[in-house]
Amino acid sequence: MCGIAGYCLNNSQQFSAKFTDSLLQSIGKRGPDDEGICLISREGKTHQFYRNDRTHKSLGALPHIKTGNGIRHDIAFLHTRYAILDLSEKGHQPFISSDGSTIAVFNGEIYNYVELQDELSSLGVKFHTRSDTEVLVEGYARWKEALWPKMNGFWAVVLYDCRDQSIIFSRDRIGVAPLYYRETSSGIFFSSCIEPLIDIDGQKASVSKDAVSGFLQTGFKDIEGSTFYREIKTVPAARTVHLLRSQSLLAQGKHSRFWHLPVSLLSENDISFEDAVKTFRDIFFNAVDIRLRADVKVAFELSGGLDSSSVVAAASCLSKEPVSTYTVKIKDADEEPYARSILKKYKLDYHVLSKIENSFTENYGAFAQLMEEPYDNPNNYTHYRMLQSMLAQGVKVIVTGAGGDEVFAGYESSFWPKAYQERRRQGFRGLLQADWYEFCRRFKTPQNTYTTLKHYLTDPWVRIVGNREQIKPRFPQGDIPSALQYQNLYDSLSFHKQREFHFLIALLPYYMRSSDHYTMGIPIEHRFPLLDYRIIEFGMQLPISYLFRNGFTKYILRKAMEPYLPDKIIWRRQKMGFQFPYRQYFLAHRQTFEPILNKFCGDRNYMELAKNDPVLLWRFLSTAIWTQYFPKGRDE
Repeated sequence: MCGIAGYCLNNSQQFSAKFTDSLLQSIGKRGPDDEGICLISREGKTHQFYRNDRTHKSLGALPHIKTGNGIRHDIAFLHTRYAILDLSEKGHQPFISSDGSTIAVFNGEIYNYVELQDELSSLGVKFHTRSDTEVLVEGYARWKEALWPKMNGFWAVVLYDCRDQSIIFSRDRIGVAPLYYRETSSGIFFSSCIEPLIDIDGQKASVSKDAVSGFLQTGFKDIEGSTFYREIKTVPAARTVHLLRSQSLLAQGKHSRFWHLPVSLLSENDISFEDAVKTFRDIFFNAVDIRLRADVKVAFELSGGLDSSSVVAAASCLSKEPVSTYTVKIKDADEEPYARSILKKYKLDYHVLSKIENSFTENYGAFAQLMEEPYDNPNNYTHYRMLQSMLAQGVKVIVTGAGGDEVFAGYESSFWPKAYQERRRQGFRGLLQADWYEFCRRFKTPQNTYTTLKHYLTDPWVRIVGNREQIKPRFPQGDIPSALQYQNLYDSLSFHKQREFHFLIALLPYYMRSSDHYTMGIPIEHRFPLLDYRIIEFGMQLPISYLFRNGFTKYILRKAMEPYLPDKIIWRRQKMGFQFPYRQYFLAHRQTFEPILNKFCGDRNYMELAKNDPVLLWRFLSTAIWTQYFPKGRDE
């Protein structure tokens, strides 16, 4: 995972550091191991690679960009490297294919690069590195647009095709890797970060009041590629945009979608439960296996919950050496005993972090700069501190169980009501199964468990899907119509469409964006086996009865991993989760945060919000902190 940036200008011009310096500075924290620059002239049909003071020492033969001898150009590709595969200088970017046809800057990881390399080798391609970047450029040089569906991983890529002088933007299936862009009178600028795009060539972006208002009132953000700035957007996930030389706006290019979510559910007649369990287990173990590929230390987050424990169990079965795990011991929410129970089955390099520094009140401003936009939960900062501790112990890649609840409908309070209705309509057996699940859910689980679980799973967006009458009248009107449409119709959507909504609109885009900002601000790379596209495709098609059964959510995952995990984890009903104590925290730190709220919106009562709606209070505070500490665009 790295940082990429660059531009495509409307007219060719002599090199000027005014663009490259600001772009490289902003993405520098994402790639501490190397930096590279390529200037391209479509008019002269030439390109030149350059180094700077942070380029790998062994590449000293490249001309230094600061000498001022940059060629006249209209395209610039910039890259900062966080080395994970092939740590040598051979992985340096921007990267050019062996036939000279393709130049690329690439942020991400192609987990199946070994298999793709073998396929390309069989076609006569000669490889000179062990990097997935070489697989990417050689794959595009050979397959062009047919490459993207072949890749399993996450990526934000910008390529220059020398054959027709076109530029190609591509982003992975679910949008793990960010790719922001802005169109100005000078041309198109792109970056892994928002900050350098706010003020380009004296053209300042404007703050989107609709985005701010929508976040304050609902918690929604990142809707359909939007940001908190009207002129700054993101290339959509699972898309490529192909721009010919004559085209200067992304809207003019050819937009192609190379992946779609499944459109419907399978029935129990289409696949038996036993076959579904085996199929999922085979895909899951392979998804974990290919995410172990790295030339640096890989470790695992282990919370004691089903998802992270399943990932650790699979990795333990696949690895010859004990896998490294990190568990956090938290006062009043200690799940470490559950995590420790896995030691009865596997020998782990087991670590417990018990003293995560509570320094949010001192560092909220710097963290807001890192996040670049308002964010949903102060726990992002706590997670950031945890990952910093892991990096200090030599970890460069973290594998996590995130995504299981989205894929397997684990958010019970959001998904079960509609699933219950639809299952009851599926014949007499479906009615009995649905009512039995509801009985188990209501009467076999202590009420306080479900109160805690519901709060953890739906907060802070419970107000969107749970308390609809309260929120609906307060929705903003403006540039996010698809969100409004989904919001207003959420209860009437089918079970399948509700899950699709959280993949495309609500949960996943938001989580991916936030996670990228604070992980790469360290940097450390996050990997998500349960968000492997094959698991998403399979999980999104499963019959409702394979997901909800006998009072348990994610039933197929439990049965698939039953031979590999202790019953204490597999059949655990209560999940405490990693909750942020909103009410207690903001009451205790009133002196720090009340002045921030008053300066931002003096008509809000801090104590009333802290006691009655502390999540809403945080949204106001997060927005206020952002306006105070992050570079602000001009007002609309």
